[in-house]
Amino acid sequence: TNSKPSGQKDIPDTWCIAKPNAPQDKLQGFINYACGEVDCGVVQPGGQCYDPNTVLSHASYVLDLIYIYRKSCNPDIGIITTVDPSYGDCKYP
Repeated sequence: TNSKPSGQKDIPDTWCIAKPNAPQDKLQGFINYACGEVDCGVVQPGGQCYDPNTVLSHASYVLDLIYIYRKSCNPDIGIITTVDPSYGDCKYP
């Protein structure tokens, strides 16, 4: 059995995804900047998360990569969710 030490609470998994109403130009700018720091191959043509080929979808994945890398979610364009945004073959880390 996996018992937790007494007093320790379950912390849900969280992801950082793009706000649905975030401006497209800000999302694209973030993608361009962030992909200089992290590997964005998964949202490029042929990548598991390329489709749907939308700025919002790509930005969500890249925001989550940066969230893991930096431990922070960009508050201007991102929101924290406890619902796994993975779909099909596209698995969010």
